Amino acid sequence: MLARTRLPPPPPFPHVAGGGAGVEFRRKLHFISSELHLDPFPLLAINPVLRSAPLPLLRDSLRLLTSHGLTTRDAARVFSAFPSLLTSPPDEPLRFLSADAPLPPPLLRSAVVRSPRLLAASVPGTLRPALLFLRRRVLLRREPLPLAAALLLAFSVERTLLPKLLFLRDATGLPDSAVCAVLRRAPAILSYGIETNLTPKLQFLAERMGRDPAAELAEFPHYFAFSLEGRIKPRYGALRERGIEMPLKDMLTSNDDEFRERLVNATLSDAKAKSVS
Repeated sequence: MLARTRLPPPPPFPHVAGGGAGVEFRRKLHFISSELHLDPFPLLAINPVLRSAPLPLLRDSLRLLTSHGLTTRDAARVFSAFPSLLTSPPDEPLRFLSADAPLPPPLLRSAVVRSPRLLAASVPGTLRPALLFLRRRVLLRREPLPLAAALLLAFSVERTLLPKLLFLRDATGLPDSAVCAVLRRAPAILSYGIETNLTPKLQFLAERMGRDPAAELAEFPHYFAFSLEGRIKPRYGALRERGIEMPLKDMLTSNDDEFRERLVNATLSDAKAKSVS
């Protein structure tokens, strides 16, 4: 007969001295767990200030985000990524993003949901220099910024944005103006890793496909957005097997069914041309 195992009791709430303080602490736990639907204890571990912060401050932080078009669920995502924002409302980043960038509410919401660190970034140290880099160096003058460019505002100019621009210039031989033209059409390139994305894809394009990276990127700058192993190599392999040439855009942007259809049509056209000749 199996012995009955006794389950341990659930862990108690952390003890807080003083009846009033204990009630306030429990209210904060309830707010975090019931209204934000987050586990409060990991947040407490990362941001101990939560223990002593008044509940109205937490509510103000939530209200600030929702006043800029975010939902409570969006705000919870932000607070989960950066618990410090619960006790330090990101007034300055939100003011900068909505007024200086400027990002209208739907775009601001999309950008913050995709990259919560936009609200944790320093305005003078990160957000403003990144915006000036995009406006003055890349000459990205579109207002509002496209989403891919808005996400770049959370990146350091010195450590991330400028090194990518210089790498592309040196690796392709394109002049600054041409590189910036590529980046204006595909700003997300500045968020890709040099070692993990840009270098291997450029090498494959030049060495395996035998194409001129400068000419190809000027024609189709979104090349870097596609997976090397999952799409670029297999599709190039299928084309090479049949001796077919195809522009990068046609090769990569079509879905699998469209690509197969293009492959069949190109094969038939090639066979017809050979029979005529």
